[in-house]
Amino acid sequence: MKLAGFDFKKIDAMTGRELFCVERLRCEVFVTEQEITLPELDDDDLSAIQVFKLNAHKNNAVATCRIFQTEGEWMLGRVAVAQDQRGTGLGSRLMRAVHAYLQMRGVDALFCHAQLPAQAFYEQLGYETVGTPFDEGGIQHVLMKKSLR
Repeated sequence: MKLAGFDFKKIDAMTGRELFCVERLRCEVFVTEQEITLPELDDDDLSAIQVFKLNAHKNNAVATCRIFQTEGEWMLGRVAVAQDQRGTGLGSRLMRAVHAYLQMRGVDALFCHAQLPAQAFYEQLGYETVGTPFDEGGIQHVLMKKSLR
């Protein structure tokens, strides 16, 4: 499915090129830039809906995230925007597309583990902090919730 210029696909429906481009962006952001040493792909990717936008040449992803259910709650994760696209509003457009997609499916709320430096980004999108900071992959995070109703 395509919504607001973003593709929404389970991993089994992605082409090899799409998976390559998404994973390359995630590795650039989380492994190279942030030096996170946890495995970049995990079992959640097998059931998650991958949300992404490729560049015009279809050789790089410019933005991506994943959404998946765990213990009955919808979670957002692996939000990444290409370095040369940051500050353009692309990340906010990605999030609004995700919110619209889930609202069309009757989802009430979306949770995420937001990195502390990104907390203000999520707040401006209507997310609220639900707990205290915690470490995940060597980076401080906080649980946040967005009401979709």
